[in-house]
Amino acid sequence: MPNYESYNIRLHILSPVHIGSGQELDPFSYVIRNNKLLIIDLGKWIENYSDKETLYQKMDSEDYIDLRNYIAKNFNDDNAVLSTIDVKSSEVVRTYKKAVYDKTSRHQALINFMTRNEITKIPYLPGSSIKGAIRTAIANRFVLSAHIKSGDSYNYNNKIFGKPTNDPMKNLKISDVSLDDFGTVIYEAREHSPKDKKTPKDSYEAAVSFCQKDTPVVYPLKMSLNPFALHGETVDTKFLIDCLHRFYMPKFIEEYEKFYKDESYEEIRQAIAPLNMEALRLKTNEAFIRIGHFSHVECVTLDNVRKPKTRMKDGKPMQWGKTRTLANGIYPFGWVKLEFLGLESVQRDKEQWPFPLQEIENIIQAKKESIIKAEKATEIAAKHAREAEEKRLAEEKQKAELEAMSPEERDIATANDPEITEKQVFELYSRIDDISEENRTKLAMALKTYWEDNKKWEKKKGKKTRGILKQIDRVQKIKNILREVK
Repeated sequence: MPNYESYNIRLHILSPVHIGSGQELDPFSYVIRNNKLLIIDLGKWIENYSDKETLYQKMDSEDYIDLRNYIAKNFNDDNAVLSTIDVKSSEVVRTYKKAVYDKTSRHQALINFMTRNEITKIPYLPGSSIKGAIRTAIANRFVLSAHIKSGDSYNYNNKIFGKPTNDPMKNLKISDVSLDDFGTVIYEAREHSPKDKKTPKDSYEAAVSFCQKDTPVVYPLKMSLNPFALHGETVDTKFLIDCLHRFYMPKFIEEYEKFYKDESYEEIRQAIAPLNMEALRLKTNEAFIRIGHFSHVECVTLDNVRKPKTRMKDGKPMQWGKTRTLANGIYPFGWVKLEFLGLESVQRDKEQWPFPLQEIENIIQAKKESIIKAEKATEIAAKHAREAEEKRLAEEKQKAELEAMSPEERDIATANDPEITEKQVFELYSRIDDISEENRTKLAMALKTYWEDNKKWEKKKGKKTRGILKQIDRVQKIKNILREVK
C-alpha cells in the first residue's frame, strides 16, 4: 500500500500570480468606483432597478455602448455586488472610463478573471498548477538519464515518467490554496524589453504579493508524498526541493541579469527588491517556483532541449525569450516560495547573485520610509476628509433644523451660532422689536452673550467715539429687555 507522508507547507506569494479561469469580465459584469472593481449581479440589479422603462429601452436598442454607459452611471445597488477587488493600475481605470463613457470607443475593457470557488466565490490557486511546476522541475532533472533530445521537448512525458496509466507523479498530491476575500487585485499586464517600449496588453486579476505590500503574503498548503523511484533516484521531499532549487533559481537569476539589471530600470529594480531579498535569504527547506500565466518559456520547458514554437516572420520563426510581461510594467508574474515546515532549515550556500545585498537593503529601507510617509499622508488626508464630511453633515443638519423653525426661532438659533458674524448680530438687533416678547428675551440673552464674549458689553473708559456711544445704546436696550439694573 502507498505510504504517503503529509507535509505542512507555507506558500509565500512573492510576486503577482494569475491563474485564469478562462472567464473574461466585461463592463456588463463589473463597474469601477473609487479604484475598486465591483463584480455585479446584473440580473439582480435589473430586478430591483426602479426606472425599468428607461432600462428596457436601452436594452432593446441593441446599442451595447450606450447600455454599458447607462449601467456605469446608474448602478448603485450594494445587494447586487458579488465581490469587490482593488484596482492597482491607473491605466485599467482609464481604459474602463474610456470604454463606458466615450461613445466612440470600441474598447471591450475585458478583465481576465482568476479561478474561483463556485460556492464561496473566493479566488484560489489550483493545486494542479503547483504540481505542474514541480513536475517540470523533476522532469528537467532527468533530461540526460532519460535521453531526451531536442525534438522531444513537447513529448518528454513517456520517456521520463512512463505511460500515463502508470504515471509516478500520482504519488504526489497538492491541495488547492484558497486566497482571502481581498487576496487579489487588478493589474495591467505590460510588455517589457531592454530594446522595445513597454506595450500594454490586457487587464488581469492576480494574487496580492509580497512585492506589492512589502509584508509577507503567506497561505497554508498541504502536500502528501509517497516517495517513488525514478531513473535510479528516489523522489522524496529532499530530492523534490533540490530539483526545484536547481531548476527555478538559475531562471530567476538569468531573468534579472537579462531584463532588470540595467540601472535605467530603476522603477523595476525598486519594485522587485523584496523579491531579491527573499532569494538572498533562502533556506535549505525552501525553494522558489513559478506558477500561472506569464511564467515565460524558460520556466515551463526543459533545459538543453527547449525549442518553443513562436510566430513566423518573413517565413522564419521569431526569436523567443526577448521580452517579459510585467504587472503594471514593474512586477514579474508568478514567483512563489514553498517553505517546508519541520525540515532542517539553514542558510543555503552563497550563490553568485547579480544583485548586491547593500543595494537591496538601501532600496528596501527607502521603500519602507516612503510607505510610512505615504501612510501618514493618507492618514492625514483621511482625517481631513472625515472632518470635512462631519462638517458637511453638521451643516446639513443645521440647515434642516433651521428650515423647520419659525422665522423667530431661526433668528435665535443664528444668534447662538458660535460662527455668527458681527454683520448678522446687527441685523438681528435691528429686528428685535418686531418679535414676540418671549422670543425677544431669548434673542436679547444671545446678543448679550455675544457682546460679552467680544468685550463689547461693559462701558469703556476714555473718549467716547460715535461707534462706542451707539454700542452703549444697544447694550442699554438689551439690559432693559432683560430687566437688568442700569
